[in-house]
Amino acid sequence: MVDSRCRTVTLEEVTLNNFNDCAALERKSSRFVGNAESVLALAYVYRENSLAYAICSDETIIGLVILRVNPQESRPYSFTEMFIADGFQRQGYGKQAVKAILEKFRKEMKSELVQIQVHDSNEVAIKIYEQCGFVEISRAKWNNEFLVMELQL
Repeated sequence: MVDSRCRTVTLEEVTLNNFNDCAALERKSSRFVGNAESVLALAYVYRENSLAYAICSDETIIGLVILRVNPQESRPYSFTEMFIADGFQRQGYGKQAVKAILEKFRKEMKSELVQIQVHDSNEVAIKIYEQCGFVEISRAKWNNEFLVMELQL
């Protein structure tokens, strides 16, 4: 396991300059989150209140996430479709990415509450979210079962 603690994980808005690198991120499994193209397409569909961000380690794009950057009054800030690309998984980047997301919400968006939904069988993601301080507040069901988790900042 690579010690990623000494590496800085940052978020960079997806733009024309980095779009192709983001779209080229490889994922063998799309069990919980779609591939890079589908995440970028979702960000486009929800562009009125969401933005796609590249998750970067040093200057390498290692994943993607969609941040809800203009939440409605009745809904808190949230993020969705986060993934770390093949080749970078199981190195601590997921937890570092969540911390970078929370810092962005706290400092830049002045958020006091972040809420997420995670597939109830996505044990790796649930563990990361719990380690970052999220707690389960409810369950939801659409085509699958989801946990609704939140964190007071």
